[in-house]
Parts: sequence; C-alpha cells; structure tokens
Amino acid sequence: MKSCLLLDLESFEGLPHILSERLSFTRSFGKLLGLFHCSEFPGALNELEKIPISGRFKATCVRVEGSCEWIGRKDLEERIGGWVIDNNEGAKVDLENPEIEIIAVITSDHVVVYLKEGEVDRSLFKVKEVSARPYAHPASMRPTLARAMVNLARTRGGDLVLDPFLGVGGIALEILSVGARLIGVDINEKLVIQAKNNLMTYGFLEGYELRVGDALSLELGVRVDRIVTDPPYGRMSSSPYAPRELASKFISKVPDYLRRGGWISISLPKEFLDRRDFEDAGIDIVNFFDLREHRSLVRRIWVGKLP
Repeated sequence: MKSCLLLDLESFEGLPHILSERLSFTRSFGKLLGLFHCSEFPGALNELEKIPISGRFKATCVRVEGSCEWIGRKDLEERIGGWVIDNNEGAKVDLENPEIEIIAVITSDHVVVYLKEGEVDRSLFKVKEVSARPYAHPASMRPTLARAMVNLARTRGGDLVLDPFLGVGGIALEILSVGARLIGVDINEKLVIQAKNNLMTYGFLEGYELRVGDALSLELGVRVDRIVTDPPYGRMSSSPYAPRELASKFISKVPDYLRRGGWISISLPKEFLDRRDFEDAGIDIVNFFDLREHRSLVRRIWVGKLP
C-alpha cells in the first residue's frame, strides 16, 4: 500500500525511540487497530481492535493520492471518534490538545487505522538542509533521502560505511548521525575539505576518515560493512570517465571493497544500469526505488547485498 508499511512484530517495546530517530520520510507510526477495504466502510469500523482509552483524544484522517474519494475524511474522523466514545466511558474528544491520537490513512483502496505511538522529528533534517550547510553543491542530496539510503543499506551503529563519492558530505552526515563509522573518499580535494568543514559544523569531530582518492582504485586495508553513495552524473564530475561508464566500472569494484554479507545502497539515474550489471559483479539486488527529481532526472536507488 502506498505511504503505509505494516510490520508484524513480537514486541513494540523500545521501538518508538529508535524509529523517531532513524526514519526520514515517515511522519508517524503506531499500533495497528485495523485494516479494511474501502468497500467495507463504514461497517468494518466495528471490527477495529478495542483498546482502553481514557482522557482526551482525537481522530485524524489522511488521504493518499485521491484514494477512495467517496469516503469523506471528516465523516471517517467522526465515526472513529464515535467508536472510541462508545467503547470507552472516560474518553473525551479534544482536537486542540489530545493525549491520544488515532490516525486513519486512506490509501490504495484500503483504510489503515492505528494508535499513534510516535512521530519523526523532521526538524532534525531541516537544520541539515543543503541550503543550511556551510558548503553546498548543485548535486547535493537532500538529508531525508540520504538518511533513507543509509537505512536501506541496513546500517547499524558501529558499522564501517564507505562513501566513495563523498562530495561535500551530505550522505556522510547521515551515516555519522546513525552512529556508524565512515570512510569518505572523493577525487576532488576541494570537496573533501568542504565535506570535513560540513561534518565539523554539525559536531562530528571523530569516527570518520576522509581522503582524496579514486573510487575505482581504493586501497582501504579493510572490507567495509556497507557502501552508501551517490556517484556524480552531471557535467561537473571530476572523473575522466563519462558518468555512465564511471558507475559501471565502480559496480565492478564493489566486491573489492565490501565484505561478504555486506549491503550497498547507491543512487543513479534510472537509465544508467540494470539488474544484470550488479549480478555480473556478484551483487544480489534486493530492491530498487524510483524517485522523480525533476523533468530530466529519475533517480533509481539500488539496494543490494554481496552474498
């Protein structure tokens, strides 16, 4: 379903804190109360999981991309509110200062209803926006996408992560922000200096090594746990290779840098490579995601594992 991810977990304990600090595109998360097809509305509301609610609450409805437009948002909110009050003697609607919030998302012909347990502090990304950094670059990736790429690579605290196309350090910021260690490399010395200044501005003084080098001939002395990177694909690239050729050559070098069982998350224009390019290098592609940046660029985020 668009805009919703459902997970079957044994325990939710401790997760709200982790999720609120790690996720980037997510707005809120919580405990599932019910999932039903739009055609089952409104009767399916009676099948929602009953939970004890005492005190102030509100119901919020969000519609994704025009899904099930015949279901009114206000109508759904009022019906959920009525359901809560009917099943909880001490519950009281408070739209301004609720203690509890129930969210209904209308998406892909379904309605997802959950008890909100937490939300992502998006201000943490706002202070790292490209325009807020001391040094920026026209091709700099926005922090929410950079964090998503770090997460897609299954990065954990303490992991050693390589960004061989460092630029001014946008992805590096997110690697360090999740508690991982970093090796950052760029062929352009000026960009490496600017990246270091950016990292220091946000309080990162250790836990990383930045160096000037060629992504196609690195001597790391160790194989890394993760690779998260966004190679250059514009005219401003410092590489002697055309962008598509550079990407292809780099993928063939990944097994030299990444440990067995390690993960890679890499952003490229959609038309640059296909699954076979990764498979020829011994990388198993687990998934990919397309994001339209503007009329002439669709990013494809490739996520793979070295078996």
